[in-house]
Amino acid sequence: MMRSMTRFHRDQSGVSLSELIIALSISMIVLVAVGGFFTATLRAGTTNTTSDQNARSASIVMNSVTRYVHAASLLPKSDGTYASAVTQASGTQLTFYAYINLDGSSTDNPVQVRYSLNASKQLVQDQWAGTASGGFYSFPAPTQTPNTSAVLGGPIASPTVEGDPLFTYLGADGGVLPTQADGSLAAAQLGKIRAVRTNLELGSTTAGASGNTRIQNTLYLFNVAYGTTSGGTP
Repeated sequence: MMRSMTRFHRDQSGVSLSELIIALSISMIVLVAVGGFFTATLRAGTTNTTSDQNARSASIVMNSVTRYVHAASLLPKSDGTYASAVTQASGTQLTFYAYINLDGSSTDNPVQVRYSLNASKQLVQDQWAGTASGGFYSFPAPTQTPNTSAVLGGPIASPTVEGDPLFTYLGADGGVLPTQADGSLAAAQLGKIRAVRTNLELGSTTAGASGNTRIQNTLYLFNVAYGTTSGGTP
């Protein structure tokens, strides 16, 4: 009788310590795997959302730059000569004259426009109105406070992951115009610009960062007679 009771208690002794440890280990592995899956899914969703936002912002920036650069024009002077359409050109700054219809009238008035990166590496559009005298316009130096200033988007990585600056300048033959040591074009080169290649990488100041959007577009200065070697006098 005692043997039967002993055997009964041994059969009902429950889970051993080693079995409990194994079961807990397996549970932990499953929990870690499930947690890792949800973390990866969350990160992927966040990256996709960021990429979508950056793509929309990059599109807005490029559309603005395209509209104004296409309108870049030589500026007539009272002595019968023309000032170059582009007055400043570097890898991250572009200043030029453009004829833009701002008030919906039948007359396009010239403005001075500048695109540049601020301290936060966001693209800023500054604009100055001209002063008319005898049918000719003059503009303040770009160091003067602009009439309007707007942050278009960013942050922007320049150079891009491919090593290209935000702005590259092309001559009449389609070749890249040489720059000075600081990355800017010399005054003598400004009148030779026939197109601006915009290399936009938006989303982070770090080139190649996850979620960045990269767009490249070559913008021709149609009003500066692309295909010729002549230009205005800076």
